[in-house]
Amino acid sequence: MRGALILMLAIIATAPAIGQEPYRAPHTWLGYPDLQGYWTNETKTRLERPVEMGDRLILTPEEVAEIDSFSKFHPAMRVDGQPRTSFITDPPNGQVPPMKPGVAPDTNRRTALLPGERYTDGPELQLIDDRCILPIGNNAGPVMLPLSGNSNYQIIQTEHHVVILVEMIHDARIVRLNGKHRTDGQRPYLGDSIGWYEGETLVVETTNYPPEQLFRGSWKNLTVTERFTRVRDGRLLYAFTVDDPTKWDRPWGGEYEFRPSAGPIEEYACREGEVSVPAMLLAARRREAVGKE
Repeated sequence: MRGALILMLAIIATAPAIGQEPYRAPHTWLGYPDLQGYWTNETKTRLERPVEMGDRLILTPEEVAEIDSFSKFHPAMRVDGQPRTSFITDPPNGQVPPMKPGVAPDTNRRTALLPGERYTDGPELQLIDDRCILPIGNNAGPVMLPLSGNSNYQIIQTEHHVVILVEMIHDARIVRLNGKHRTDGQRPYLGDSIGWYEGETLVVETTNYPPEQLFRGSWKNLTVTERFTRVRDGRLLYAFTVDDPTKWDRPWGGEYEFRPSAGPIEEYACREGEVSVPAMLLAARRREAVGKE
């Protein structure tokens, strides 16, 4: 009798799991997995793992409680419910791998000034975020990385394109579906993104980065592959792979999950040519004039 009771309780306990159907994402009228909506990736978790954590992927309950106590808008990043120590999962130490021996990082006009040049010589040497072209810290991507604020995105899907609108500086990355990378030598801001659907996942491949988007020492031969998958209601899994065979021995990457943002994209009042860059250059000229007296 006791054995029968235990067996019955075990069946009851496992019944929901047995009967539960796997999650299926909603689809657009075109039949694509519906990724549309307003999303955020704001979190205290960062791309790279603190060195002292080694290969540990999951935060302890105490670490989670400490991180989540700061703000409900910046919780520890979770993937499939697991609180993660970093976005990077490959390599296992959660760190951007070192470049090949003897290989130097790519440079651009700002990182390789000509003799006698200074950052304040002209607007072209100012940071792209100061010029209101792109946000700092690769917030617009790819790879899409969060900041402490304004890390909100809107995804829009059409028959031939996917548009990712970024709140900070209002960038719109246009992904051409089932297209080919450009071969005209042009390197647009945010790179050249093409995409395709693999089942329930949108795959986006970006090449032709401009030098202003130097990412971890690479832009000339940089390729970033992103994968967007609705894994459950209110959760969008974002996986990325970074590859430059001239810099690293093999690709590296990681993952995190977007969650719904608190509201629609808001105005971010920043545009190229606004007063900040002229003001900084004017201040530099005045300092130079004082130094010559």
